[in-house]
Amino acid sequence: MGTRLAGKTVLVSGSTRGIGRSMAELFAAEGARVAVTGRTVAKGEKVVARIRAAGGEAEFFPLDVTDETSVHATIDAVAARFGALSTLVNNAAPTDAVASTIKKIADYTTEEWNHILLGTLTGNVFWASKYAWPYLREADGAAIVNVSSGQSIAGFTGFGAYAAAKGGVNALSRTLAVEGAADGIRSNTIVVGRVVSSPGDSGALTGGGRLTRIGNPMDIAYTAAWLASDEAAFVTGATVTADGGFSANGDAAAGEG
Repeated sequence: MGTRLAGKTVLVSGSTRGIGRSMAELFAAEGARVAVTGRTVAKGEKVVARIRAAGGEAEFFPLDVTDETSVHATIDAVAARFGALSTLVNNAAPTDAVASTIKKIADYTTEEWNHILLGTLTGNVFWASKYAWPYLREADGAAIVNVSSGQSIAGFTGFGAYAAAKGGVNALSRTLAVEGAADGIRSNTIVVGRVVSSPGDSGALTGGGRLTRIGNPMDIAYTAAWLASDEAAFVTGATVTADGGFSANGDAAAGEG
């Protein structure tokens, strides 16, 4: 067990699988009390069991980021259970909806567009930050970590709603940093590149424009843990890119990578 996040109480949205699960497990391993959240109780309880088996402290709280009442109630429940909330990690996104609506802008229905923005930007960042704010302002070293996507800084056919939502996450995160300064609340964003969970894929060498390998969930978890820790006390309003160098690779942009 580490101590980098000792004394922190962390809520990670969408933490029953993938990047969110890795974040929850790493945060707990670094000494934080962790609220694991998601829509599937069985998956959440498995994550909690893994954390506790490793000596960490965690509890599962149901959370649907597309439901304002659920967001508000869950944040209040976390603060009541642990007596504080010092770190908010806005990681959830409607990945199933995004995958099922890969289409050009002219082909989106308004309902499809609004659903993706609701789960990615409105519920996951706006509502969560709004209702967590009273608790964060009372905490020492409070931090918001927002998880964004490479699609927020580059254009990809078929992902217009998701790109717009994640671009909004980047912008809102900077506003939260400015507004949070007086309350001692930092806000930063991680722009995530391609991340896969399969060990075989995650060990792949340079390809697809990356300068290193394909990412794995722990790459993002380590970045989030640093931004949440007091080691990053001087970092706020930043957009940290964790994409294996894809966005820096001009050869890839020119079709040569």
